[in-house]
Order: sequence, then structure tokens, then C-alpha cells
Amino acid sequence: MKLFDWIKKKKQTPQPVPQPMPSSAAQAEPAPAQKPKQHDAAIRLYACRRDISVIGPIFEKAFAEQLQKLDALNSNTFVMTLKDGTFLQIHITSNTQRGMAQIYHIAGLFSNSPLKNAELKEKILQQIKLFNCIVKLKFVLNDDEKRTNAIMQSIYTAAKAITAFVLTPSMELFHYDGRLLIDTEGNSAFETFSPIAASDFLYNNKQPSPSDIARKEKSIAVLKQKKIPYLENLPSAALESDTTLHTKEEVVKRLIATYATCVQAEIYASGDYPNPQEKMEEQMAILEEKYHVSQYFSPEEKQYIDHPPIKEFELFQRYGWRYECCAVFLWALSLLELKEPNQICEALELGNIIWNHNFESLLEASTLRSKAEILDLQDITLRYNWACVDARIHHKTLDTLDFSVVYERHYALNWLLKVDGIDHWDHIVTNT
Repeated sequence: MKLFDWIKKKKQTPQPVPQPMPSSAAQAEPAPAQKPKQHDAAIRLYACRRDISVIGPIFEKAFAEQLQKLDALNSNTFVMTLKDGTFLQIHITSNTQRGMAQIYHIAGLFSNSPLKNAELKEKILQQIKLFNCIVKLKFVLNDDEKRTNAIMQSIYTAAKAITAFVLTPSMELFHYDGRLLIDTEGNSAFETFSPIAASDFLYNNKQPSPSDIARKEKSIAVLKQKKIPYLENLPSAALESDTTLHTKEEVVKRLIATYATCVQAEIYASGDYPNPQEKMEEQMAILEEKYHVSQYFSPEEKQYIDHPPIKEFELFQRYGWRYECCAVFLWALSLLELKEPNQICEALELGNIIWNHNFESLLEASTLRSKAEILDLQDITLRYNWACVDARIHHKTLDTLDFSVVYERHYALNWLLKVDGIDHWDHIVTNT
């Protein structure tokens, strides 16, 4: 099956019931013009890429012939107004915990697909493991087949440009050339397949140094000891020569900004405060006095702090988990020892350090750990994260690892080392 076939099935509607012939008087009246029947459609593209800034321009180019204008609501959401007056909304989710959970969910579903070619199925699951970017598309379809084909062709064009695969609501995953890769019923148009990714996603060609090789070997020895699955040929994502450690001052600022978002999540989600807004304003005033926290927020954090998503408790959970990032930052500042990666940090322990200092005293009390020590933790956390991904996809349990703890640690460590040259907090990637 091709994606066009799915669209045609989606568009099929029951035929109207025949009506009696009108009287001669009624025949003289012109029949009222009927608008084309239309319905909403939603498709998702899954890609492996680090640079998401090109996605908006790629869609703008792919829809050039149909596009009236493109509006950017924020860095991740765009609305295209088409020439026929309809809209196509594009929302990009890149490497967030919520997005990765969606990816693991579809991987789990396809792992149950009764595809007879076991080798092909494993390659497809490997492809899904690589996904780190979701592009959600919402648009309108009607009975104009020419218009539908034009929209789908433009989506294909954009998908190819970002090396993306297309998932339909009926759980059919398509290659950007239109061929079915896999569905939940065990069908595929492929006999062989090799995972692919955008060129910016692939590891660079630099050779690891002896210390990088030794670090990897040390990590694998720990994994063997803990009986945690590992991938022998998984390269180090953070080579010593390619990474730069943030300064102690930068780490303290990032710590305080992240901590403030966690405090807000806890206040709003706990249900312990009759007036959470008032309580949060009180806490923010203290953090502002002690640390000048308002100067350190990333754009996404500032949006979250200024406009708490009262009805979206999933977002509060997401920021609540970032206490684990704070634990990593305090560890990097030599003010805290990390627990095992299957144990959640103690928010009270973090708070006892932060609330009892101000910016100057916290800076004075801390000592930034060496780059080598942070690289050691980053490398094994990368491999922990791979094991978590593999376990989720193959419906296994790992008592020695907590997926959320590992993910947040990986995120914080990649920021600390500016892995892949990325130091913008909102754009950190945790590829495995």
C-alpha cells in the first residue's frame, strides 16, 4: 500500500440516499450550490536530525505553489495559509522527554507486528530508535482529488528533504517515497532495509583519542558488571576534543533557572496550595533577590514561568522531572553526590543547598569538576540511555535504570559539555 491509497480510503464517505424527483415548480428553482465535503486530517513525520531550524523553510519551499503565507507562532509551530483559504499547521517536537515517549510507544506497537521477515523488522525498529524529531501536521481534506494529491506530494517533498518517515493515524509507517515500511498487521513493501538519517544527525568522522577509547571501555565494564545491555559499537557522542565545558558561573545560572521551573511544577501540580500563583510569586521573589533568576531563563522556560499551563499537567510533570538536571548541576559543582541511576533525587536535599545560599556564596562554595570526570559520567549515561530505549522498544524491564532519571541526566550532561556544539538549553539533543 502507498500513502495515497490511505488518503483515498480516508476520504471515502457514504453515498447520499436517492431523493424523490421534485415537482415541475420546484424544478424551475436552481439547486443551491453545495460546498465540498471536508474533514480534518492529521499526519506525523518522524525524522533523525539535530538541526530543526530548517524544517519551517523546507515546508515553505515544498508548498510554494499552494502557499499564500507562512506565519511562525514560535520556533516550533508554524501555520501555512494555503491559496484556497485553508490552513496547514506544523508543530515540531524535538528530543523532549514527551516526544521520545511517543517514539518509544510506536516502536513498542510495531515490535508486536507479525512481520515474517525478522531481519527486516529489526532494521525497522533500529530506524525508529534513531528518531528524535516529530513533525505533526494538521490540515483539511475535501473531495477535490487534485488538491489532495498536491498536498500529499508537497508533504512527500518535505519529508524527503528532512529524511523523514510518515505515520498515519491507522498506524502505517511510510517511507518518503510512498512505500509502506511497516504496519501493525505485518505488511511491508520492503524486502531489505537499512536505517537512514539526515547528514547532520550522523556522528562526525573524527577519530576518538586514547582517553576517549579508555572512557568507553570503562563504561562498558560497568555495564557488564551491572548486567545492563549495551551496544558494543555505539560511539562516544562527546569526544574530548569536540567538547567545551561551561564555566562555573554559567552552571550556577543554569542550575537556578532550572530549579525555578521545578519549583513551579511542584507548586502547581502538588495540589497543596489553595493559590499556587501567589505561592509561586513568593518563591520567585526570593530566588530573584538571592540569584537574579529572571535573567537566566531560556525562551521556553520564560514562557512556562510567565504563563503556567494550568490545564496541562503533563507539562508540569515534564518540568518536575528536571530536578534530576539540578542534581547533575550540583554534582558538577561538587556540592552533591548522585544516587544510582534507578533512584530519584531528593528535592529537599537540592533545596537545602539552593535556599541557604545566594549567587555569590553558592559560587564560592562550589568547585567545578574536571572535564574528564564529567565526560566519564556523560559517556556511561549515554549508554544507560541506549539501554533504556532498547528496553522500552522490546518490552523489557531494567531494575537498575529509571528511564526518566537517565534521560534528564543525559540532557544536563550534554548541556554541560556543549555536545554537538549545542549550548542552547531548549535545543539540547540526547541521541543514542
